[in-house]
Amino acid sequence: MYGITKIDLRFNRKNQLDTHNKAPIEIRMYLDGQTSYKGTGISITPEGWSKLKNRPKDYQINQECERQILELKSFEKEFRQKHGRFTIKDFKLLHKPEAVPEPTNVSFTKYFAEQLEAEKEGHKVVLANKKLTLKYLKELRPEIAFCEIDFQMIRDFDFFLKAKKLHINTIKRHHINVRAYIKLATKSRLISFNPYEDFKIPRADAYSSFCTEAELRQLENLTFNVENRKERFMERCRDMFLFSAYTGLRYSDTAKVQANHFQQTKDGLILDYQANKTRKFGVKYLSMLFGGKPERLALKYMQKDGSVLFKNMKQQQVNVTLKVLAERAGITKKLRFKDSRNTFAVVLLDKKIPINIVQSEMQHSNLATTQIYTKHTPEQTIQAFKKTDWT
Repeated sequence: MYGITKIDLRFNRKNQLDTHNKAPIEIRMYLDGQTSYKGTGISITPEGWSKLKNRPKDYQINQECERQILELKSFEKEFRQKHGRFTIKDFKLLHKPEAVPEPTNVSFTKYFAEQLEAEKEGHKVVLANKKLTLKYLKELRPEIAFCEIDFQMIRDFDFFLKAKKLHINTIKRHHINVRAYIKLATKSRLISFNPYEDFKIPRADAYSSFCTEAELRQLENLTFNVENRKERFMERCRDMFLFSAYTGLRYSDTAKVQANHFQQTKDGLILDYQANKTRKFGVKYLSMLFGGKPERLALKYMQKDGSVLFKNMKQQQVNVTLKVLAERAGITKKLRFKDSRNTFAVVLLDKKIPINIVQSEMQHSNLATTQIYTKHTPEQTIQAFKKTDWT
């Protein structure tokens, strides 16, 4: 998130009067540790300046200074909206005609492929998803020139993805991939306008499915025949899901938790980790979450050799098994591993944990993302009414 420039007035900054006993009024601009000054073209005597109010005493002079400040603020706002960035040096472009690049027929699809090649050492899953996005773009149109990047093209791409009957959040992910490279091309002056500024990317509710506390207990109460290999795998799937529901970890993080990631402290077992998706570091106080249930699961699977707790657990296999586990537990929902993280956020908010704490636990950069989990489902509304004492 970019800071907004602080703008105010300065009089006689150099502490030097001219031959008419006057000094200039300047506009000071401060942004991200950098300061710049712009002349107003107005000079006054020291008697005409109010030190208390930090502005000229003369009404008309003060109005002109305010007009110039407002002009700078409006320029910054419009520049940010158009380019997605702003530095203090950009104020120099005020009143200068902006060089708008001529539409070019260079292929956007080729540019997309070049960016993927540059990112080939990145996260494999993310890269594979972006390659699929490029594949879909080429199915829509074999070649898409920069000059063809407009609202209609984005809309056609949206219709194309929906015609494939993809999940709404999968469609959202492909739009985000395209938008990222269009934004990058815009900053490189290859495209003059980002059509996603006018297009609303579709999305489903963040927690379209989650487990209630009662459903978590139903899963917890399941028993397994440990002599049977398939049953042992089902138990491990159940416990992996529960561990994520108790900690809010994504699948990519839960699948990589190792014994040496834990520390024994006076407050119990804690988990130090780095999120695979966001690269943010985090700490989970396992003994304090869900009555210490994640701590007990960690100890259950912790090996002395420091190996991964839930090793050889492929997400697709886990999701298939979760549907079987849900049916066995008497849960009517078709569970997916993602529902565990949704469960964590919903339960914490239902327990009146402050939303800023939940935001931190979920590693959300934006509070608005966490607030999505505060929406009430019909099931939650019914339960809330049942708990209410109307007497």
